[in-house]
This record gives sequence, C-alpha cells and structure tokens, in this order.
Amino acid sequence: MTAAYDIVVVGAGWYGLAAAKAASQIMPDEKLAIFESSETPGGTWSKDRLYPGLKSNNMIGTYEYPDFPMLESRYGVKPNTHIPGSVLYQYLTDFAQHFDLYSKIQFCTKVDSIEPAEAGWKLSVIGPSSEKTVITKKLILATGLTSTPNMPIYNGQEKLGVPLFHAKEFCARAETLKQVKNTVVVGGGKSAFDVAYAQVQAGSTVDLVIRDNGHGPVWIAPAFVTPFKKRLDQLLVIRWMTWMAPCPWGNEDGFGGIRGFLHGTFLGRWLVDTFWKVLSGDVLSLIKYDSHPELKKLKPWHSAFWIGSGLSILNYPTPLFDLVKEGKIKVHIGQIDRMEEQTVVLADGTRLQADVVICSTGWKKESPIKFNGLGPQQFGIDVSQEEKEKLIQKADLDVCEMFPRLRDQPKLRFTPKPADPLRLYRFIVPSGYVFSRSIAWVGAVSTVSTSLCAAVQGHWTAAYLCNSLDRLPSNTDEVIEEIMLHTQWGKWRYPCGYGASLPDFVFEGLPYIDMLLRDLGLETHRKKSWFTELTKPYKPQDYAGLVEEWQAIHDRAESKP
Repeated sequence: MTAAYDIVVVGAGWYGLAAAKAASQIMPDEKLAIFESSETPGGTWSKDRLYPGLKSNNMIGTYEYPDFPMLESRYGVKPNTHIPGSVLYQYLTDFAQHFDLYSKIQFCTKVDSIEPAEAGWKLSVIGPSSEKTVITKKLILATGLTSTPNMPIYNGQEKLGVPLFHAKEFCARAETLKQVKNTVVVGGGKSAFDVAYAQVQAGSTVDLVIRDNGHGPVWIAPAFVTPFKKRLDQLLVIRWMTWMAPCPWGNEDGFGGIRGFLHGTFLGRWLVDTFWKVLSGDVLSLIKYDSHPELKKLKPWHSAFWIGSGLSILNYPTPLFDLVKEGKIKVHIGQIDRMEEQTVVLADGTRLQADVVICSTGWKKESPIKFNGLGPQQFGIDVSQEEKEKLIQKADLDVCEMFPRLRDQPKLRFTPKPADPLRLYRFIVPSGYVFSRSIAWVGAVSTVSTSLCAAVQGHWTAAYLCNSLDRLPSNTDEVIEEIMLHTQWGKWRYPCGYGASLPDFVFEGLPYIDMLLRDLGLETHRKKSWFTELTKPYKPQDYAGLVEEWQAIHDRAESKP
C-alpha cells in the first residue's frame, strides 16, 4: 500500500498538534496527515499514560495553547491549582477536535523508518492491521523526548520473581498494584516522587533508591516562592528575570545592553549570583531539608543555577515530605548491586524487600524512528570529524568569553558520557536541510514553558516550510556557526541537566520565543507598557491569534505595489 500527502506530522502531543494547527491554517489547501503511535492524542498526557494522581507541574493559566483557553467552566480547574492528567488529556483531545485535526490523526500508527525521496520523504508506516509506504513533500517530526524508556538491566533480575518495569507502564499496571506492601522505586526525578507518593496512597511502603553517582535528587519547589509568594511557573517568564540567565540568544529580547552588563562585568555577575542564591535559598528554607535526617538525603546536590528544566514543583494533595519523615518513603543513596527473589540488594549490603520494582529512570534522548540515507545531517552537521572538533573548540571559547561565569563548572558525582548533542538550526531544522525547507523537528527541547514553546515553534515551522520566514541565514556557514554556538552553550550552561545532549530551557524560554517571533516578523514586546513588559509574566493569551496576526502583516506586505 502507498499513500501520498503534502504534509505529514509524526506525533499528536503538545508539539505535534500545535504544528499541525499552524500548518493547516497557513497552508489550508495542502493534504495533511498526523501519525500517532498511541490510541489517543496527548503524547505525555495520552490516556494510556495517566497514572494515579498525575498532575501538571504548571498551574492553570500557564499550560494551555494561546488560541484555546482552558476555561474553568469547561474543565473545572480552579485558579492557582495544578491540572489533573485526565483534564490535560481531555483538553488536548478537545483542541484537536476544535481545529479539525482529530479526523486527520491515524492512531496506533507507528513510523518505523524515514528516508529521502525524489518528491520529499518516504516513510515506512506500521498501522493497526497493515504496513504501508507514505510519500510526503514536507515532514514534521514531533515524537518528543519521552517516547523511549531508559530501562536499566540489573544483575539477577531474572530471579526477582515480581514485576519489574519502567514508570511509563505505571498507568497500565496501577490497578494490579493495590495490594502491594513493599515497593522499590528507582530514580531521583519528579516521576520517581510521583510513583512513590501514589504507592504510599495505595497502602504500600516505598524504598526510594537514588544513584550516588548520578544527578541526585530533583530540585523540587513549592508552587509559591520568594518572600513575595509568587507562582514559580510564572516567575520563569517574567522579562527582567530572564536577564539572569546567560543565554547566547538572549539579546533577541532587545535588552542586550543590560544582559552585557549582568554577564560581562564583575558587578553584574555578582548580582546574578546573588539572584540565584536568594532563589535557591528560599526553596531550601521552605522545604527545611536539614530538619530531618531522612529528608536531608533528598537535598539537591548542586545549585539550581546548573539544573535546567528538571526543576519541579510540589503538586501533591498532601505534603510529600511528611511521608519521608514518617518512614513511609525510605530514601537510599547508593547503587543496586543485584536482585534476588523478591529482594533488591544494594552495594552496601542493604536488602530491600520488593513486591514490585518501578524504574523512574528517564528516557533515551533519541528518536524511536530509524533514519536511512540522511548521513551526518540527520541530527548533526555535515563536516569532517577534524573540522567538527575545531568548530567545537571555537564554540566553547566563544561561550566562555561571552559568559565567564560558566567557566566555574560544578563538581559532578558522575562522569558525563561523551555525546554529540542534537545539532539543529533554531533547535528545529537539521543543518543540511535548512535551505530545502522540507523537514523539521518540533519538541526536541526540554522546557518549563511547553505550551508557549509548542505554539510558537509550530507557527515558525509552518512558515518555514512554506518559505515565508522574514529572517533566515544566507548560507550554510552561518547556519553551522549558530548551531555550534547554541548547542555547545548547553553543555556549559546545564551540566546537571540535559544541556550536553539537547536544548534545556528555564529562563531561556522567553528569549527563545522572541527569537522565533523575530524570524516571523512579529512583535516580541507584547505588553501594554514598559512596566508590565518587564515585570508581568508572559502568559498564553499574550500570544493569542499569532497566525492571524502574521497573515495580516504578510497580506499587507504582498499587496503593496
């Protein structure tokens, strides 16, 4: 079987739906298809991944599309509360239906491989009952960063005799775990905390095992921080606060002079360090890690300055850390040596009884799709290894010259694995395909501003694919120079996060959106006054009607003689 389309979007999560919406608006006459491997839309929030108690880190008002408000009258989420996973699944489904995308989604359909074709791209697609070849002129990949579980293999795991699985399966298995008395959870991230909390609520005790040579316990903060008790998810998109992040595209916000002072002078760097010290100190004091010996084990190992988007928010109905102090969650910092029958044995000899072992061990930062015939241009740059090394050295020097603070790296407990990061122009387009305008990756970033980034990336991608951007490099050398600077910056900026392997945004998200808007010829300062521009958080409604605004500007430009 063979099918042909003008545009194919792979993935129906936040980024895939946003890109499909923009593409259908900007190119309404093009034949569009969306392939989704799950049974439902939603990506991370698809129906088959909703484990008990799952909620968003963000609160209502910062986790929605600009053109589709999450109304309390429709979804029942009260102001200043976190959004249940079931609501997010319904919201994303409603979004797809509202913008006439749902009928274009082919569910339970997996893209197995991709290769260049004469007319664009050839996809090998596995559907519910058949395999087929799909030809498309333009391809948008939105498979995300949480598709392929990173599942460790342990010595003796075949002897364990009880369920051992990744947290991705927690939803499907949750009902079978209600009689479990002893749960072992592996991991120190937010999902590990979520699973531990859910298991305690179901009547189990939990042993939480965090590697002593990993990233350590997650930075997790109350929803309201600073002495002024401001929402953390909104602080990250306040213009003046974004100045405190050393960022190579930061000047896109129009405040390059202030940024130069803050990161290029001794006094400026002292102010930046003080800002991060106050912000981190407030979180540590609110949680009171040092007040209990077990709780102290969960104290983050490094400053929040180096963490990246792994920063999380406490969103539980009852206090999570009370469960630690009560002994219902027991924390172990160490290594799993081996597994025996219903037992996890740590390297120090500690034996943990286990009725189930759940690994919240993250995700492989790679695409689940096989790529054929793309060569080094798939995720990298098309140069020799010798030339690449020179480009890396130059970019490293440039980053450290721009941001001297980054030279003083934290001392890690682990040795970073050698890895070539995703090297995409604007974190979207492979270097060798920038001028062919036929392929784009959306959602290949880790950010705390998911909904905003998804909406603007989707619009940028649609405009790029139809050759309608106002700003694009003039040659490949410019493309490669920018890619190398931006991707090497990640290694220096977030060594305790994902920066060495992929874009990792916290305060960098708003200037990133500014950069894409400037490429589109759209206004970046969208508040009513300078005071609100600098001091009020950017919210989805600030970007409502972007596509229509862009179309109006370009229609006027085309109508001029």
